[in-house]
Amino acid sequence: MDTSVLSTSPEFLELVYAKGFFDVARERYHIKLKRDAGLPPPWTTDPQFQQWRFCNVHREDDKTTIWFRDHIRRHLVGLAVVRATVAFRWFNRIETGQLIQDLLVDKWDTAEACRRLRDIHPVVTGAYIIRGWEGFNKLEGILQAIDRAFPQLPAMVAKWGNSLEQAWKDLTRIDYLGGFMSYEIVSDLRWTPVLSEAKDIMTWSNAGPGCARGLGWVVDGKPGRFNCGPKSQREMLPLMRMLSQDQCSTSRISQCLHTVGQYGRS
Repeated sequence: MDTSVLSTSPEFLELVYAKGFFDVARERYHIKLKRDAGLPPPWTTDPQFQQWRFCNVHREDDKTTIWFRDHIRRHLVGLAVVRATVAFRWFNRIETGQLIQDLLVDKWDTAEACRRLRDIHPVVTGAYIIRGWEGFNKLEGILQAIDRAFPQLPAMVAKWGNSLEQAWKDLTRIDYLGGFMSYEIVSDLRWTPVLSEAKDIMTWSNAGPGCARGLGWVVDGKPGRFNCGPKSQREMLPLMRMLSQDQCSTSRISQCLHTVGQYGRS
């Protein structure tokens, strides 16, 4: 199936509806609403949703993102929020963030962060691979990477105003950050004045592994059809734009595809 043709074809949306993409995403969100309202389980009659755990269809509803937003992100602006976001997402763990919360909000101190986190295990998330500077242990390698990233940020941030994609490209040039973590940072900053006026909020996103699997499942039932490389990104973005139907951002579609991919594998 030629994705360049599919992305402009009405048959694609017919396929999407047939696969239940919107139904799955909607049901996952309804489960969250019922749970948040304090209703007793089960929150759904769907056996797959009852048996397995699924990510939220809105990234801002993610537990780690909620903590970071409420305790760090909303208290900062400008370069300060960029620095805090870079540092936190290099750990991406609430328990670690709690131990260095004042360093993220006020003034970063690498030696103090090292002292507080030295005996903490695990110190980073298990949700995705986190790399630090080579030649050090995990914690010290991450702190080295953060220290070397911070001086590069002022010049980058100065030119970000109109583009999530530009911010992402700049961040990927920072050693050991990579495409996935760079997109996590951009996804946080999109809700701050740093990137809230970006012109490509509705039309650009960088698909992660979960999104790629979900889109492959929707297109032809093959979760391995796409990967996170440049060629697949170019193929996936028009399809995500088609899915959005100009009603929501492609980043929202990306998150929904992650959930749908989980559902397809369960």
